[in-house]
Amino acid sequence: MMWSNPFKVLMDNLTKEQRRKNMQNIRSTGTTPERLIMKELRKRKIYFAKNVASIIGKPDIVFRRKKIVIFVDSDFWHGHPKRLIMPKTNVEYWENKIFRNKKRDKVVSNFLKKEGWKVIRFWEFDIKKNPQKCINKILKVLKSWPRPKRLTTRTSSGGRSTLRTGRSINLFMSFTD
Repeated sequence: MMWSNPFKVLMDNLTKEQRRKNMQNIRSTGTTPERLIMKELRKRKIYFAKNVASIIGKPDIVFRRKKIVIFVDSDFWHGHPKRLIMPKTNVEYWENKIFRNKKRDKVVSNFLKKEGWKVIRFWEFDIKKNPQKCINKILKVLKSWPRPKRLTTRTSSGGRSTLRTGRSINLFMSFTD
């Protein structure tokens, strides 16, 4: 007969395999709120790129010509001040994880703004509750935000070349400061 520790605190009510499958089903792209916004934009024949890895922060929706990016933030993963329900187990881990996510969101937004991008962030709940209000905000910004001027130079062959900044940012910096 095997001895079990009566003082051991159960951290999870799922088996390891069940927890693994549960975590695998959590999507970082193609979430319901993202799809709602994208569907509405397509309906209006507004063209955009999605999940652009070459832009820092990998925005959910990008209007490259206007230099506008949209992030759809999960209430849990991005720590909504009122709608976040903190797990009861491993609280310190989750607090640190969500704090780092929020800190990274600020760093990414500030960097993109300095580079001339318009950054729009929506909470998932707000999209689910009132998608039309979110679409109206996007449409308003698309109409009012000026198209950036390109910096171009002449190449030796007489063609034009767009200048790019070779700047990058380290998102894996320490947030313990």
